[in-house]
Amino acid sequence: MALEEYSRKRDFSKTSEPPPAKTGARNKQLSYLIQKHEATRLHYDFRLELDGVLLSWAVTKGPSLDPTDKRLAVRTEDHPLAYGSFEGTIPKGQYGGGTVMLWDRGSWEPKGDPRAGLKKGHLAFELHGERLKGGWDLIRMRGDGKRENWLLIKEADEDATPDSNGVFLARLASSVSTGRSMEEIAGGARPAKKHKSDPKDAAMLKRLMDRYPKVQLATLVDKAPEGADWVHEIKFDGYRLLGFVAGGAARLRTRSGNDWTESFPSIVAAMQALKIDSAVLDMEAVLLDPEGKSSFQALQAALGDGGRPERITAYVFDLLQLDGSDLTGLPLTERKDKLKAMLAKSKQVLRYSEHFTVDGADMYKEACAKGLEGIISKRADAPYVAGRQKIWLKVKCSLRQEFIIVGYSEAKSGERAIGALYLGYSKDGALCYAGKVGTGFTMKSARELAARLHKTESAEPVLTRAEMKGMGAGERRAVHWVKPELLCEVAFTEWTVDGRIRHPSFQGLREDKDAAEVKQEKPMKVPAFPVSKATKPGSLVAAGITISHPERVISETGHVTKGELAEYHAAVAPFMLPRIMRHPLSLLRCPAGIDGKECFFQRSPGRGLGKDVHPFEFRHKGKRYEYLYIDDEKGLLEVIQMGAIELHPWGASVDGIDYPDRLIFDLDPAPDVPFEALKLAAADLRQRLKRKGLECSLKCTGGKGLHVTVALAGKDRWPAVKDYGAALAEEMVAAAPEAYVATMSKAKRTGKIFIDYFRNDYTATAIADYGVRARPGAPVAVPLAWDELKGLESASAFSMKEVLKRLKNRKPPAQPKGQVLP
Repeated sequence: MALEEYSRKRDFSKTSEPPPAKTGARNKQLSYLIQKHEATRLHYDFRLELDGVLLSWAVTKGPSLDPTDKRLAVRTEDHPLAYGSFEGTIPKGQYGGGTVMLWDRGSWEPKGDPRAGLKKGHLAFELHGERLKGGWDLIRMRGDGKRENWLLIKEADEDATPDSNGVFLARLASSVSTGRSMEEIAGGARPAKKHKSDPKDAAMLKRLMDRYPKVQLATLVDKAPEGADWVHEIKFDGYRLLGFVAGGAARLRTRSGNDWTESFPSIVAAMQALKIDSAVLDMEAVLLDPEGKSSFQALQAALGDGGRPERITAYVFDLLQLDGSDLTGLPLTERKDKLKAMLAKSKQVLRYSEHFTVDGADMYKEACAKGLEGIISKRADAPYVAGRQKIWLKVKCSLRQEFIIVGYSEAKSGERAIGALYLGYSKDGALCYAGKVGTGFTMKSARELAARLHKTESAEPVLTRAEMKGMGAGERRAVHWVKPELLCEVAFTEWTVDGRIRHPSFQGLREDKDAAEVKQEKPMKVPAFPVSKATKPGSLVAAGITISHPERVISETGHVTKGELAEYHAAVAPFMLPRIMRHPLSLLRCPAGIDGKECFFQRSPGRGLGKDVHPFEFRHKGKRYEYLYIDDEKGLLEVIQMGAIELHPWGASVDGIDYPDRLIFDLDPAPDVPFEALKLAAADLRQRLKRKGLECSLKCTGGKGLHVTVALAGKDRWPAVKDYGAALAEEMVAAAPEAYVATMSKAKRTGKIFIDYFRNDYTATAIADYGVRARPGAPVAVPLAWDELKGLESASAFSMKEVLKRLKNRKPPAQPKGQVLP
């Protein structure tokens, strides 16, 4: 189509749309764009550059990433290339009068000759937009003589997303050019000042997002916990987000890892305005009703097509990183102090989530009386630990959770499109039936939901007959089964004895979680954090380091306290430090104790581990590593103070990181291998090393295995050491294949001893000499003389008390002389 048609329809003295202009030769990529256009009705103008103009189609429902969607695209007049940057309002009475937003932009690549494709009626191409990517097709339909109808279809490739009808468009409600909503453009709001793109900021954002991939989650309990160790916050009803800030750049990610930056332009702008270098914020995006309560349904409406996402705010309740410093190791209250100070001058979009030190039961009662969803109770002194933990607890005023939609029924009467949704949840990889919900829908939401579900219908039931027990044959036949992919949130009063929900009410769809995450949530009893009666609450000082809460029990078995753990390490420091100081360390931290099972590994220092814990950064084969190390007894006690139980050093020091100072064999028996056989294997390995001219030492690991270690002179590099270990392991396997195995495959280990030489690799670690294990009773990994092997009864034979008794009046032995591999 010629630009004469474009000019004929417009009066350029009244509209700010660009008039046609001559264009010279263009060597750039062919441009592509989409403009969201609120005219007689809302549609999306799809435009592709070709031969100096923008070929144009009006896509009535907008593009879809779902290959099963065939979106009607009506060919319209060609537009000038200058139209590609147009955003504003076309005056009433003019052709296309209404608001225009630049919704996407980028470039396109035709597959084959695009002119031939247009003539034939099939244009295939790749899009490289900010929002749309991958392969697409425009296919011409038989016309009615009045207009040229095409279909816009997404190719089934890695950029396709099934079941995306409406959701994708609803989340992306702002301009890619100015960040404004349709309402802001219509109202003449000035574009927000855009931060200049800085490659350093982008690189920092990627590092932050890689380093903090998951959020901490709370465990549902039946009542609020008691005691001064807990603080309590309001439970919000919105979308959980992690916010990442680096210089002038900011990104938002859901708890399941989806990038929702463009869904919350006001939150992103507020993060960019923070006077900081970098940060990672944990928050909940909410929309408050007139009474100040968060409403999930109102939030969904604001994110929907035609909604007002600029009304959305965020309550920020945790700070994981600030200006390059990891804060996850700090106690919660210290992290929140820093957060409050950071947000003090922030816009109201980012709100500090207050915590309260009142009685938990009283706060829960008050929250329910005000119609809130519930409260979150958190250990005041606990670090931030990704995953579901018992140091964060949630208490709900009414039961409410996500479910997987497994089917639906049609309404028996009236105009509503859905009678009921059939619900399920995941359990041990299987799908369990939870009941159905038939209330809470609006006419509009029911119609939109029915349209989405219709496209994913399954010919076969997705539930077994056993799961459908209690459902009559007629009802089963009436159910439209669907693929178990879409999630919704439902409020209900209780679970029945047969695992169904009572008095449910539909609250809305959940787009921020995966189906595999949806489990049956039943409140558990508040976990106990016992206090030792033998030690008074307070603190103790060991090696000049103050140990808080020494009375806290870290293992019910043996009734081991944090204070006893600190005193043990102060006593064994002269024996332990020579083999771990100035070696990169991985710490297994258990802030809630060994029995609490909220343990996690930490290798970077953070800011919560004390001034005597040092950082060590280096690169190897293009990868960046960040570890911690200690030099002395103070550093050792500082990591114990912050909840470390196990210490796992590298086999090399920070002074010679590429040259290991030990070769280690971890003899790991299968469960059916007797301990006597393991002792024979250790003796066998010792003899083989002797024949090669190498002396070795023995250690029981405090678990189920034994370590045989050769002290090295630091002359051999990692690959050579690992290869030597592998060759010796294979030698033993060849000599006794019925007894040994040297592969990691657990399926091949039955009845055998795994000779693990893989601990002789870059970044590999092993439990420290005299290191305590995070196992019931807190057993210790103890170096042994070879003549003690015969009488050894197990690899976890020593407690901390027995080790202290064993070392009494002993002097630390001289370090073994380092050897060079033959």
